[in-house]
Amino acid sequence: MRFEVTVDYLQGIGRKVLTSDGHVVELNPSLEKELSLIGVSSKLFAEGLIDAVTQNNGTYSFFLPAKKISDECENVLRIFEIWISTTNQTRKMLVIIINVEGNAQITLLRPELYNDFSKDLIEILAKRYICLKITMPFMYRSVIFDTFNSFKRLFDIIFEGIINLSGNIYMATISNDKKALLWKIDSTNIRYVSNNLIPSELLRLIR
Repeated sequence: MRFEVTVDYLQGIGRKVLTSDGHVVELNPSLEKELSLIGVSSKLFAEGLIDAVTQNNGTYSFFLPAKKISDECENVLRIFEIWISTTNQTRKMLVIIINVEGNAQITLLRPELYNDFSKDLIEILAKRYICLKITMPFMYRSVIFDTFNSFKRLFDIIFEGIINLSGNIYMATISNDKKALLWKIDSTNIRYVSNNLIPSELLRLIR
């Protein structure tokens, strides 16, 4: 399964969306389902996508209203790969959707730029929020390790390692100002937590 979209290049891959500028965007069913999971309208996504394709830069961001996510942490960052096809080329991009309180920031990014992008992103989000859930439809190992490396560059780390939390094995790192990143091994989720949201088993390791 992969997420595909075509722009003014009809291939019969899925639903067609006519944008306000007169472009025809096709989204395959997997992509439509993925967008609905994070509460983003396919129609509005297609509108923003056109600007990204037109500008053809390494990164492009736009903002949309979205459905508020009900979860233990309502701040959700979703990352997935997308293949964008036009009459001239097919290229792979990362889609990064941040849904906070029903507002979505969507960034299309060349995959090789994620390492530097994630550093700036984590720095901003860690200052604003006490928690963040990073989710992926598949286990993108490069995203996982780049995220941890960015976190370590930003904060004064006092613990980093593999730990057992409630019978599950996690890769974890925690800073001296009580900010932590947790990844359950072989899962598709990373959790950022801070202060009293950090598991007590992890806090005991630094006291």
